[in-house]
Amino acid sequence: MVTTCGIHIDGRRYHLVAIEGGVRKHKVSAAVSGIIGPDEDPISSVAGALRGAVKEHKLNPTEVQLAVDSGLAAFRTLTLPFDDKAKIEEVIKFEIESDLPQWDIDDVLVDFIVLSSSPGIKSNLLVTALPKDRVEMQLAACEAGGLEAGEAELSGTALFDAAYESGCLAEDAAQILVHVGAASTTVVVADGGKLSSVRAIRAGANPGSNPLGARNALAEEEEEEEEEAEEEADVEDQKASVPDQGGDLEVELRLRQTAQRIRRELGRTVSGAQTTNDIEAIYICGHELPDLVRDELFGTPISPLEVLTEGELEQPAELVVAYGAALHAMGAGILSPSLRREELRYTGKFERLELPLAVFSLFLFTLLTVQLIVTNQQIKWRDEGPLDDPGDMQIWLTASNSWIFPNANKVVPTRLTLPPESLAAYAEKAQAGEDEVRTKFEEIKEISRRIKNEIFALKKDLGQVSDIDQPQSALEATCLVMGVLRELEETSELRFGIRDYKAQSRSGSGQRGDYVEITLAMDFFSDSTVNATRDYSSVQRAMKAEDWCRDYGSKGTIPHDDNKGIAADKITIQVDLSEAAKEEQA
Repeated sequence: MVTTCGIHIDGRRYHLVAIEGGVRKHKVSAAVSGIIGPDEDPISSVAGALRGAVKEHKLNPTEVQLAVDSGLAAFRTLTLPFDDKAKIEEVIKFEIESDLPQWDIDDVLVDFIVLSSSPGIKSNLLVTALPKDRVEMQLAACEAGGLEAGEAELSGTALFDAAYESGCLAEDAAQILVHVGAASTTVVVADGGKLSSVRAIRAGANPGSNPLGARNALAEEEEEEEEEAEEEADVEDQKASVPDQGGDLEVELRLRQTAQRIRRELGRTVSGAQTTNDIEAIYICGHELPDLVRDELFGTPISPLEVLTEGELEQPAELVVAYGAALHAMGAGILSPSLRREELRYTGKFERLELPLAVFSLFLFTLLTVQLIVTNQQIKWRDEGPLDDPGDMQIWLTASNSWIFPNANKVVPTRLTLPPESLAAYAEKAQAGEDEVRTKFEEIKEISRRIKNEIFALKKDLGQVSDIDQPQSALEATCLVMGVLRELEETSELRFGIRDYKAQSRSGSGQRGDYVEITLAMDFFSDSTVNATRDYSSVQRAMKAEDWCRDYGSKGTIPHDDNKGIAADKITIQVDLSEAAKEEQA
């Protein structure tokens, strides 16, 4: 069963969700969350936690996807005068470079999502840019934990497809999806079941805690200037509304301030969203903040995003992004994010498997080499073998030679009393293992060849074999023709009489070789002329069906006076005995 894994590192918390099954039907097989200690190396801490999850849940996923906090990235919209994705890949960095003055474009990963397009005319893109070092730290942590992420994306795209697969995105309405993270809050606008926009609010449940994704100085300055006036104005009001909680008072105040700021930003999103359909709902997941999920905002109802409801999952709202990443690894959803597109463009999946394949090939080569050595030893033993334990071929050769050499103790009539000297000399040499050129099997074949040569020489001396071609035998041809007539007589109750028969050898001309010409005069008897004619036709068909029948001719038939038979005065059959010899050999 296919198993995929999604990993989301959110501030000082990490989340892992593993699902198994298919795109249409799947279930959560593992869900793990943990905290990165403040005094620990973040990469080592996350790696250790992932190794523990792999061991505890016995994970061996086919694909792993990493979801990176959207607050670490920058979002821009871009319109290009074409919609070919290959062309977009080529020019996207050049087109977006002027909109990212805070970063060197060579140090940035750029991804894009097509929001809308006119075929062959233009395309509207949502472009995301993220510094490479922020992704590399998280990829390194996953790899050290035994879960190397084959692909990476932002939390916004994972959030959208998690909601899409849960069925809460309607095709005739718009929705706002919110994920409250530790350092930032991701806001996704969906319109008609499609992605419309993504933004990140730099306010979270634990601002400033992002050990695996340091924020740049420009973003921090902008945030500090923006928040300073708002926070000072809200502090007094928040103190009056918060009950006395002892040491947790400052934490409560900060969380309420964060919730208020998020609600203000959501209000701006609702009022400024350019969607085709009306916004019907706001769905919130992630960290819980006081007074964030209330009845409505500007007339738009707010409710929790319930995606993971199966089993006894702890804090399912914080696992939504990791779940969406796991769905992407399985091939679900309608988006195709790829933050590693530049890296994988040159390497690809196969090159990521180079090392495992190389190790496997080395082990396979070693195994085959050992198998070859063992097989060669077995063949060598079966071929000749040692003197005290001869192999199969040596035993066969010795037994064969016993029919060539005379037996000194008892004369057997089938053995050669005086074998030819050359044959006997080679047989002794082969049996003693002195033929260093041939194998034992080849030695046996060589002895057989020499015996055949001796037999052929004897036949030639006796006149049984001649280089002169003899004429074809009229007797053999007669036997073939009579054999066909006898078979028909037995199978079809053929009644016939032969009044005249001649067989004569003929010399061929041109490419046609010698043959035997047989001339017949026959009578066919039956209860009627029609049946007699049928019997004659069956003889004609049977003769023509034989390979040795080169030609068949007849000058017609004459009915008998009593109409109970026919007479065929001249039937000519040309028999090629060379074809008959081929049939016997086959």
